[in-house]
Amino acid sequence: MLWRWEYVILLIVLGSQLGETAVKRNNNNRSSKNKLRNKSIVKKPAKIQSRIVGGSTTSVSKTPYLVQVRRGSELCGGSIIADRWILTAAHCVKGHSPSQFQVRGGTNTLTGSDGVTRSVIFIAVAPKFTTKSMNMDAALLKLNQSMNGTNIATIAMAKSAPKAGSTVRIVGWGLTREGGSTSNQMRSAQIKVVGKTRCRKDYRSLATITNYMFCARGKNKDSCSGDSGGACTLNNKLVGIVSFGYGCGRAGYPGVYTTVSTIYKWANSVMANNS
Repeated sequence: MLWRWEYVILLIVLGSQLGETAVKRNNNNRSSKNKLRNKSIVKKPAKIQSRIVGGSTTSVSKTPYLVQVRRGSELCGGSIIADRWILTAAHCVKGHSPSQFQVRGGTNTLTGSDGVTRSVIFIAVAPKFTTKSMNMDAALLKLNQSMNGTNIATIAMAKSAPKAGSTVRIVGWGLTREGGSTSNQMRSAQIKVVGKTRCRKDYRSLATITNYMFCARGKNKDSCSGDSGGACTLNNKLVGIVSFGYGCGRAGYPGVYTTVSTIYKWANSVMANNS
């Protein structure tokens, strides 16, 4: 099964080669509990490719805050929240040095040939984050210089969590479906926030849904592998960070997002102390 917190592999090769790589990454001999957390229980081998599930193509002109966070051939999303500052998922960057990352903005395409690239000089991971619990899955990246150019802009962090039933927007380059085909174009989808009680029941045997998280789903719509760290927005504000999920667009298992309002004070403190 497919947990979206595993990076997408950006191999610009034949789809069959990409699929083989994904199967290899999803196999090990750990206990069933650890396998689940590490995306390694696979009933049907799924290709790790890069698009939003059930969405439609969109333009960076509508989402100028969205960036690609790259480490070699691995990809996550991120959002520009202030001059030289990117908010992304902690699991995308924890355990790696700033010099290993590049951030690309102002691009519609997965290859990013039309974008602006900056290096990373500082990383701050949210204090309560662990890869075991995925709690407080947030990190800040400071760029070496301002990211300026066409279709590049900041987005404000929300100070309150989205309410159950709210329609939110997700955007990125993740899978269109589990085992789906790859696309080079940015995509977006609208999904609805699920009540925390309902989500905790859905995930009761799989993961703990904490107060730093919210869940959202749509009929055959979801974020997926390659979307991690990307934006979930409501009323032109950043309300969530793509974190994890059980499969992609599966009935009964909504996507799980870090609630931005819960890390708002931490993020502002980090930026103020590292200006």
